[in-house]
Amino acid sequence: MKATSITGHKQNVANLNVLSSRVSSFGTAYNPSNATLTLANLNLVGRNGQGANDQVDMAQVTYLNARTARMNVGDDLDQLTTRSLNAVKVSGASAATIEQAKSLAREVHGKRASKLLSEQELVAAKADGNEVNQVGKHNSSYNAKIDNFSKYVLYLSAIPEYRPNEPDITPVALNTKLSDLKTKHTEHLDAETAYSSAIANRNTVLYADQVGLVDVAQNVKTYVKSVFGATSPEYKQISDLAFARLN
Repeated sequence: MKATSITGHKQNVANLNVLSSRVSSFGTAYNPSNATLTLANLNLVGRNGQGANDQVDMAQVTYLNARTARMNVGDDLDQLTTRSLNAVKVSGASAATIEQAKSLAREVHGKRASKLLSEQELVAAKADGNEVNQVGKHNSSYNAKIDNFSKYVLYLSAIPEYRPNEPDITPVALNTKLSDLKTKHTEHLDAETAYSSAIANRNTVLYADQVGLVDVAQNVKTYVKSVFGATSPEYKQISDLAFARLN
């Protein structure tokens, strides 16, 4: 995980705004022939950078809320499976029926292939624009979990003897849980896609070759050095403004 995290992207935009302000004070002496270095374009690049960062922030909140909602729905899935399986065992169903229920329950309890990133690690990594392969594993894990739980609930619903009095493990309740989990999983995937798209757009706006915020800012600094000189008061006003590629 990069130490700069999402703060670095915002610092690039903040420094660009300072650069625009200082360049505007140079008056008509600042007159680049390259249209990407004009004050008008510099201001536009700053606005676009701010907007791109804001989009990432909003998409991140939506993504985290959707992720939490999915977790909240799915947190007790294993517990419900265990309780309902125990109810099957004492329902009067045949030994073969119970064995099949056990087999399906084991699939629901299936272990993940590897340890997932923590919430904070995942968010920080995605905010930096890093590829996070464990996101795919996490979603695959949920897909498998939902599929296995669906098979398990379908099987329980077909057992004539399985009619528990406990309301949260009845076939109707388990089907409602399954439907809710499917909905929350879809919402999570949609939010994740929107978040990834916002990050990709932010990276283009800030770091595209020549026209992205960082390259434009660096070129402006070089132009000021060319016009006024490396030891000039004008260049000294902007020389300490840092712009880093973080994508």
